[in-house]
Amino acid sequence: MTQNRFDGIVIGAGHNGLITAAYLAKAGLKVAVFEPRLTVGGGFATEELSVPGFKHNTHAIFSKMHDSPVHYDLQLENYGVEYIFPHVKKAYVNHGGYFLHYQDVEATAQSIHRISPKDADTYRKMARQWLHWYRDIILPDMYSAPKPPDIWEAEIRKKPGGAEYLRIALGYSPEEYANELFESPMIRMALVRGAVISEYDPTTKGIPTIVFATMIAWFAQKNSMVKGGTRSVADAIARIIEENGGKIFLGNPVQQIIVEDNTAKGVILDDGREFYADRFVASNVNPVQTFLFMIDEGKLPEDVREKAANFKFKDETIFRIFLCLKERPLFTMAEREPDLNHSLYYTIGYDSPSDMIRMQQQGKAGLLPDVTGLSGGIPTIHDPSQAPPGSHTAFFSILAPFSLADGGPSKWNDISRDATERMLEKLREYAPNVTDANIIGKFPYTPVDIEACFPEMMNGDICQGRITPEQTGFNRPWAGMSQYRTCFSNLYLCGASSHPGGFAVGGPGYNAANAIADDLGITKWWPEYDPTKIVKI
Repeated sequence: MTQNRFDGIVIGAGHNGLITAAYLAKAGLKVAVFEPRLTVGGGFATEELSVPGFKHNTHAIFSKMHDSPVHYDLQLENYGVEYIFPHVKKAYVNHGGYFLHYQDVEATAQSIHRISPKDADTYRKMARQWLHWYRDIILPDMYSAPKPPDIWEAEIRKKPGGAEYLRIALGYSPEEYANELFESPMIRMALVRGAVISEYDPTTKGIPTIVFATMIAWFAQKNSMVKGGTRSVADAIARIIEENGGKIFLGNPVQQIIVEDNTAKGVILDDGREFYADRFVASNVNPVQTFLFMIDEGKLPEDVREKAANFKFKDETIFRIFLCLKERPLFTMAEREPDLNHSLYYTIGYDSPSDMIRMQQQGKAGLLPDVTGLSGGIPTIHDPSQAPPGSHTAFFSILAPFSLADGGPSKWNDISRDATERMLEKLREYAPNVTDANIIGKFPYTPVDIEACFPEMMNGDICQGRITPEQTGFNRPWAGMSQYRTCFSNLYLCGASSHPGGFAVGGPGYNAANAIADDLGITKWWPEYDPTKIVKI
């Protein structure tokens, strides 16, 4: 092959694009990946933002890759990928009390018992059910092509516990489900928070697979962070691509996908160079940019143009501050419960699910929400390598709109400093040692910054497309294009706009690799995914 011709081309070196490329490169295809940024990973980013030596995971902070087929198929541990599983994985604290999620189910039950013995009994029963659902229903759904709703329902109904799973997943909103299970506002809030983390409106009827996965993972499954920073996963997968003859072109944005005779033939870069793909092109970019920005308008079917134009992004996303600290935040509530100072993740200040729901509603209305509470973490508690010796990093977030009602996106230039100070004020209510003297550096990361750094995250939407029942599963990105194949021969979608969606799970990239291998008749070197070999109950 010539230097500008490959078997396959992947547009975008986010983790899903890298996964697709790695599987197919190991299958013997000559694969090229084109990335506009100067680093691989996309949202698997670890950056020094304000002070040298302080590393921040700007998007994918926590990981569920340890439950994925990707980690085991690609043997990422041989490339230095190591997961850290802190004993305390999540802490909820407000002025009235606290509650801790542990990696251990019984330890979590004991923490709930202190608040509500009834809820502790309910949790013990549900934790086992959730584990079975996670292993037997949710993971197989995430790491396979989505099926039409009637077929999907029929297959799940045949599984043990499937009928009850469908009753909840189709008939309840996350808020309703939490209210049915638990009596304590704090425990209800912990379950609802999983939906909010999933970029999902917890008052919406129905609980999509990726949302259910996040809700119950914090309650009943293992959660981790990546040692050295999340980008080490992307770096490892990039090495696998290159070891298997693939090539990654950094700083080379794709301007156009070449389509001839209704078939994807290659790409044209911003600088005018053309590269050709004999067997496939896979886009890790959202469908709006893929179809409306990268394909000649005259070659795009009218129905696809209309569906791409109507693809929805979230109105609200996140505003996050990253801190470089002399010493880690210390919580006054830890005087009552020392374990609280050792959590992987924190949810601070919220009193009930209604606080989170109100914050989400304010964001949808274009309002900077009331800083009722924060979510965040202190990664260097568990991984000191992410800061200079003796120092720490931390991050804290609130939900926020991309476009502000009183000034649009540009208004963030005026308000980000004030919003940062309001968040720090809230944090100091619980960790008073986070003084100005303790802060070495701080970096406000606004929704507008998200889109500027990652244009494929339009509107600052970190999931590259709104998570709703109408835009998940067989409807992601839309019905008729939800199985990674497109209206053009040899053109595939492999990014977070495809099933199962965003987050650090690698499902879209893995599923796209399977679809491409099936279509090309490639013998798969990887085994069929069997979560029973990974998730122990």
